Amino acid sequence: MTYPPASPPPPPPGAAPQNGMGTAALVLGIVQFFCLGTIGSILAVVFGKIGMNKADQGLATNRGSAKAGFILGIIGLVLSALVLIGSIASGVLSN
Repeated sequence: MTYPPASPPPPPPGAAPQNGMGTAALVLGIVQFFCLGTIGSILAVVFGKIGMNKADQGLATNRGSAKAGFILGIIGLVLSALVLIGSIASGVLSN
């Protein structure tokens, strides 16, 4: 009696995606408008860029979250710069 050949073993599971940086960027990008300010903006931009790079390398699956955090961080930096310029201009004009 002959038996059919055994099926090959299943492939080992792949590594879990490294989505932490993209998620952190999105959270910081949102929270920076409420309590973190410029520091949150800078961290959102940095973590967003790292998260997008990991997604491009195939190590992460949340490129959209990383990009959203990156964009929110840039918006926060622009708003911080406008507030700084406005406060300097109002201080100069009041004298």
